[in-house]
Amino acid sequence: MSAQDTLAPGPSVHPWVSDGAQRVRFGILASRQSWPVMHDLAQMAEGLGFDSFWRTDHPMVGHDCWTTLAALAAVTRTIRLGTQVSCVAYRSPVLLARMAADIDAISHGRLVLGLGSGDMPREFQQMGLAYPTIQERQVALEEAIGIIRPLLRGETVTFAGTHHQADGVVLRPPPVQQPYIPLLIAGGGERTTLRYVAQYADMSSMAGASWAGGSTRPLMSATSSRSCSAAVRRLAVPTDRSSAQRCSAR
Repeated sequence: MSAQDTLAPGPSVHPWVSDGAQRVRFGILASRQSWPVMHDLAQMAEGLGFDSFWRTDHPMVGHDCWTTLAALAAVTRTIRLGTQVSCVAYRSPVLLARMAADIDAISHGRLVLGLGSGDMPREFQQMGLAYPTIQERQVALEEAIGIIRPLLRGETVTFAGTHHQADGVVLRPPPVQQPYIPLLIAGGGERTTLRYVAQYADMSSMAGASWAGGSTRPLMSATSSRSCSAAVRRLAVPTDRSSAQRCSAR
């Protein structure tokens, strides 16, 4: 079974994504701050009108992103909260979907789910995980998306992949955000990452480095957003969703 077998087209464009195409918005990425600093930073950013607050997923170099996002969901009211990005190798896709749904509920529908294949060999080693080739990690990412995305849309999922499996899973209670939790996919190349963005995601986070799966040229230069949009249009499968609006630099 492939990821595409479990994925149906969604609504045209998520309202938050559509709004971002109309105006410039600013977010803050937090990584190694202590919890008191992160707590105050998120509340200050919200008070100043920042649009979003993001957490990296590197549990060996700082606080766990999902634990802190849950805490931040309870002490903020309006700012979007997101993972930039959650490594699909570190947790079961079913568990990731459960955690995302719960934080979405705690935040009253403010979560943005960012997913990636992982990019730190040493961290994989520290956690007792093998560090596969980029091609294998990309396959694992697509399989995880094939489980997580339909689960977060209220579907029952059975999936048998090479890296990830699920057997008759449904999330109860489901996430609260309407029409769905927006999905960001991270990576580094046009052939694979942008194909995933075109088929499955609402936005992208691109890194043009070999460790991210791409070339060393910066994909997100001043002129490359147009190239990115064009690549997404080339790679997009037939769907009723707007591909061009899903290609954004973060």
